[in-house]
Amino acid sequence: MFGAAVTILGKDLRLRLRDRSLLLFAVVVPLGLTVLFSFILPDEGEIELTGAVVDEDGGDVAAGFAEGVLPALEDEGLLTRVEVADASDALERTRSGELDVAWIVPDGFSDGVAAGEGAELEVLVAAGRTIEGEVARGVADAFAAQLERISLAVAVEATAAGQPPTPERIQAIASAAEGHTPVIDVQELVAAGEEQLDMVSYLAAGMASFFVFFVVSSGVVGLLEERQQGTMPRLLAAPIPPAAVQLGKALGALVVGLASMTVLTVTGALVLGASWGPPLGVAVLIVALVLAAMGVMALVGSVARTAEQANNFQSVVAVVLGLLGGVFFPLPAEGGLLRLATSASPHGWFIRGLSELSASGEWTVVFPAAGAMLAFAVVAAVPAVWLQRRMPA
Repeated sequence: MFGAAVTILGKDLRLRLRDRSLLLFAVVVPLGLTVLFSFILPDEGEIELTGAVVDEDGGDVAAGFAEGVLPALEDEGLLTRVEVADASDALERTRSGELDVAWIVPDGFSDGVAAGEGAELEVLVAAGRTIEGEVARGVADAFAAQLERISLAVAVEATAAGQPPTPERIQAIASAAEGHTPVIDVQELVAAGEEQLDMVSYLAAGMASFFVFFVVSSGVVGLLEERQQGTMPRLLAAPIPPAAVQLGKALGALVVGLASMTVLTVTGALVLGASWGPPLGVAVLIVALVLAAMGVMALVGSVARTAEQANNFQSVVAVVLGLLGGVFFPLPAEGGLLRLATSASPHGWFIRGLSELSASGEWTVVFPAAGAMLAFAVVAAVPAVWLQRRMPA
């Protein structure tokens, strides 16, 4: 039986190698999308703002922001500060893209905070700098929240003593705010968790895992094509067991899937600089993913009557599972519905396994993720084999 399966495998591989669409889906498109998305989505660990602050107030509270908060951001490597003449200069440089962001502290800011009347800290953001803008707003919001808490406490104390706003109150608020710079809040906005791949590695893994489902679907589609073309009865009439035909098709899907993942992994590491951790752990995850993809695609294709129908069904399932697994953009690692959704997708387990592998450096940490993907393979493959054997020749 095995010899016949190998013969069928060789025939299928020769046919697939002549199919240019296989090369596109297996290598060219995943690499191209990885490069494209890596330019569109900046690496979260490399965000650096070019910004300026305009202090139109000149008070102590404003100084707490300009001389306390922003220098702390510069020390963290998150901000390159540029001197500007005034608010108009900051606005012009932001519009031209010379500055990513600019903070404007308006006149009366310190007095308004001290009097408990509230004050606005304006944020200018250059067009297209979405992430930088969110970071800048996060800095302003964190500073404002800190001021609100501190000024409320000072105001309560002063009201109890029957005292109006005084320079001492303003100085107390400014000093307290300067001593509570919101650097930690900013780090939460721009830094990933300890089990998060860098952007290029994440995208390379996501694109490879997404397209391997299309690549391995050729095995199931091949069975349907044999039936449509009338060659299946001849195969079954040959002195070989029917299981040899299924095995040969499955081996073809396995070889093509492993080859695609291997090429994408090596190319991603050498050309794009992607890194996932120990190679042995990566290999275990790749094998488990390809087997999961084979099982799922086999089950989906088994309910189709024609090769075209199978392709349509498999495409829908591959896209849905890919979106659930977060192959196009990182999903939050914390618990919740998104975390649960990724657990319902082999893609999500693959990326989770790579993230844990990269974070720990121990290849054995991939076993839970690999086990989950193998469970997908078994649960889907068993009914798929049963359904395919019941199909008419």
